[in-house]
Amino acid sequence: MGTVTESVEQAVASGLLPRGEPVLVACSGGADSVALAVAVQRCGLRGAIGHVDHALRPESAREADQVAALSVRLGAPFFVERLEGLRTRGPGLEAAAREARYSALVRLARAAGARVVATAHTRRDQAETLLLRLIRGAGPTALAGIRRRRPLAARIELVRPLLDVSREETEIYCRQNRLSYVEDPHNTDPARLRARLRKLWPQLLELNPRLEAALAGAAALLAEENEVLESLPPESHPALQRRALLKHAVEAGVHPERMHLEQLIALLAKGRGQLDLPGGRATVRDGAVEYGRQPVADSRQPASLAVARPGRYAWSSRELEVTAGRGEGLVVDLSRAPFPWTLRTHRPGDRFRPAGGRTKKVSDLWIDARVPREERASMALLEDGQGRLFWVEGLRPGEPARGDIAHPATFRLRPEMKPFDARLTSRRKSVPRSATMTRSRKADEEPR
Repeated sequence: MGTVTESVEQAVASGLLPRGEPVLVACSGGADSVALAVAVQRCGLRGAIGHVDHALRPESAREADQVAALSVRLGAPFFVERLEGLRTRGPGLEAAAREARYSALVRLARAAGARVVATAHTRRDQAETLLLRLIRGAGPTALAGIRRRRPLAARIELVRPLLDVSREETEIYCRQNRLSYVEDPHNTDPARLRARLRKLWPQLLELNPRLEAALAGAAALLAEENEVLESLPPESHPALQRRALLKHAVEAGVHPERMHLEQLIALLAKGRGQLDLPGGRATVRDGAVEYGRQPVADSRQPASLAVARPGRYAWSSRELEVTAGRGEGLVVDLSRAPFPWTLRTHRPGDRFRPAGGRTKKVSDLWIDARVPREERASMALLEDGQGRLFWVEGLRPGEPARGDIAHPATFRLRPEMKPFDARLTSRRKSVPRSATMTRSRKADEEPR
């Protein structure tokens, strides 16, 4: 076993990732994440693979298929979600894509039954992040760099086991193990600040050939010092007071800059007042600060789900089970409701004909069936390969479930997901999502 294989796999086996319980490995298809996915399996951990297709490039669907093929090769469960609706340009696109990606990983982790999401950030990512934050004049907390682990959502933790591994080592690991990987053209897009920094990297190495290790080491030292300083009482020094204000703001989802912290200290001295912040507002009452986030303009509904064949599919917090032939559930005739099906929510103008009834708007049929208005937005509909609705939750089935059934298939939609080791074949198609961000992170800054 070569030293590169040892460095990658030793990092994975270092104890950051739990043994005996599922871990969702976020895999984009690049060298770093492919190396992480393979190393997790080789180290005997219960790895599932999660892929988020941002739908920003024509080749993204093919890359999702490559990651799916990797999961088959590894014998690992595969979970995928395709995002659409990221319509902003430039820096706003990067921020929106990152926010959407982490939200999708939370959903995939819950579908996989995983309490830990592992991402493949490397030592180079850490070094680049520190440089970018220095360029914009970030404070000491931000200069601690990418955290090795942090909460991602309720009962889900984000872990980065490769932060001490170089990017070159992950690429060599892939070559040594004959693993194919993709190159994301966004990594060289001059519109991205991080890509412009990478173009300058060879010149920076002339100043210090060990620049990556030096910057990552500085971030590690700053992280340790930051942890010590945050444990001290904030009343003992204004610098500690700023740290305490920033820490509580970030925990509330608000990201004040340096000038905002000085303004907050002034408000605290005054005893009361309000201050608008990136992503929210701070209210000072009786010498205490309360943070509130701005409401997010997000009309996102549960994802549409492509059902290409019999199998089990994750959809929101539910599970669709489709079996060939007759079984437990609703039986339909595939000659009248051919694959691929689409499982989705209601859209304005949807029309449906319940068996034995007349074609009407779905909304009118729900009214006739006395389905409560507040429940309709999350109710499920199934359409066949020709775009025809054949089943609507809360209503009688359509014509394909009636009469003689020549080519039967059975389906049922469960209210909750089953355990992790139930293999899913889900492919989410569409997540309409607002790209409006409530946080002011810079476009190329990795969340802490």
